[in-house]
Amino acid sequence: MKTLDRKASEILQKLLALQKLKIDNTDGVYMPVHIEIIEKTDKYNHISLAHYGQQNGDAMRDPEMLFALHKETQQFIPYYYRNDYCGIEQNSVKWSEDGIFLNRRLQAEHTTFANQWLRNIAAQQGIL
Repeated sequence: MKTLDRKASEILQKLLALQKLKIDNTDGVYMPVHIEIIEKTDKYNHISLAHYGQQNGDAMRDPEMLFALHKETQQFIPYYYRNDYCGIEQNSVKWSEDGIFLNRRLQAEHTTFANQWLRNIAAQQGIL
């Protein structure tokens, strides 16, 4: 599985270290960032990172990504992407009692996107 590069990992660690669910350092110039640990297992913490917009009063993910933080190696594995405006939902890694199911190509795409997206978030929110 592909993991975030060093710089993107540092940014995500900094976002988690803020211990806030919503980060908005731009007075509305850029979309706030929402971060949350959504599940803890023996080996991983699963993290949601998202921008939200609104359409007809509904919260719309623009996008949301899920990451698994491997507790032993401290590496982040991007594995889920959703953008409600585009109607896209992609799951590239699935954990189950039977093991891990991996779509290597899609998971590599998620990692490439996440590396760049985290750099954009850091620049927009002044977290460098």
